[in-house]
Amino acid sequence: MKKIALLGLSLLLIGACKKDSDTDGTDGGNGGGSSSGMQAYIGIEGTSPNGISSLAMYNVTNQTIENNVFRKANINPMGSQLSDMMLDKSRNQLVLIVPGSNKIVFVDAKTLKIKFQTRDLLQIRKVAKVSDNLYYVTCPELPGYYVINANNGNVVDEITFDVGVNQTEIAVWEDLAFICNNGSPMSKDSTVSIVRTTEDTLVTNLIVGHSPNSFVIDASNHLWILCSGDLNVADPTQSGTGSLWKYNLDTMYRDIDSGWAITADTVMYFVDNQLRPHYLTHDEAGGNLYYITNLPTGDIAVTNTSIKALNENPIVEDNFYALAFDPINLELYGMRTPDDIEKNGALQIFDPVGNKKTSITIGVKPNNVVFK
Repeated sequence: MKKIALLGLSLLLIGACKKDSDTDGTDGGNGGGSSSGMQAYIGIEGTSPNGISSLAMYNVTNQTIENNVFRKANINPMGSQLSDMMLDKSRNQLVLIVPGSNKIVFVDAKTLKIKFQTRDLLQIRKVAKVSDNLYYVTCPELPGYYVINANNGNVVDEITFDVGVNQTEIAVWEDLAFICNNGSPMSKDSTVSIVRTTEDTLVTNLIVGHSPNSFVIDASNHLWILCSGDLNVADPTQSGTGSLWKYNLDTMYRDIDSGWAITADTVMYFVDNQLRPHYLTHDEAGGNLYYITNLPTGDIAVTNTSIKALNENPIVEDNFYALAFDPINLELYGMRTPDDIEKNGALQIFDPVGNKKTSITIGVKPNNVVFK
C-alpha cells in the first residue's frame, strides 16, 4: 500500500579539471585489513556505467589496505555503481546500496559474507537507519523512498511524493528524516523535505538555497545543509552562488509541534559563483566543516562552525570525489581521483588542517567510508 506525501530539492553536477599528481606513501597489499586494530571500509564505485563495485578494508593502526575484500568473502561480485553504504552497529551488519544492479546487499560486518539481498529496486541511492528495525532507502524512481526491514531486507512499504525530483541524500534525527531531491537540469529545486518517520508522512518542505546536496548534524543538535548553487549552463558567469544553512533542531522540533514557520539560524553564501560545493562532513571536536569545492571532483576546503563567513580557500588542492572524517583519530579521509576519473584513485589521509599523512592506491572512484 503506497502512502502519498510531498517532497522537493535539487542538484546539478559539473566537473572541475585539475592537474593530476602521483600518489605516494604505502601501497597496501593483501592481508593488511585483516590485522587487529581499528578498521575502515572503503566503498569503491567502479568504472561507469557497468564496472563492478568493490570493497577495501583499511587498517588504521597499521596504515595498510586490503582490496577486494567483498569478492574474497563471497562467490558473487557485489554489483555495479555502489552509491552508499551504512554500518548498522546493533546488528554488526553492513548495508550496501548498488543501483547499477538494482539491489541492496546486506553482509556480516565481520566476515563480509552476504546475509541476504533485496532485488529489483530501480534507481536506489542512499540509506539511513530510522528505527531499531527499519531503514529508509531513497529512490527517485518512485519518487520517494523504500521502507526496508533491517532483519531480512524485505520491502515494508513504498512512500511516494507528489513533487520533487531525484531523491538522494538522507539524514535522521530523533523521529525526523531530512531528504534531498537532487532535481535535474530541467527541473530545479531549492527545498529539503522533512518526514516524520513514525508515520511516514511529510512534515514540511524547507526552502533553502539552490541544489541542496549534503547534510551534517553536529553534537549541538544543529543541522547544516550545503547547497551547490544554481548553474547557468548557457553562461556560467551568471550562475548563482552556493550556500550553507544552519538550523537548530531543538527549536525546529518545537516549531513543528506548534505549527510555526521554520527559519534558519544562519545562512552563509559563497562569494565565488564558479564553485559547486558538495559532500559536507565534519570534525565535531574541532568545530570544522569540510567540503569539496566542485562537482564531480574538486579541492578540499574547510570552514569553522563558529564564524559567520565561509572560507573558500582550499586546504588541499587536487581532484577529490568524496570525504569522511575519523572522529576517533581526528583524521580527514579524502577519496582522490586522477584526471581520468575512470582510472584507479587513492585513499589520502590528512590531519585536520590538511597536512597529508598517508596516500594509498585504491580502485576506481572510491566514494564511501564507514568506520568500524
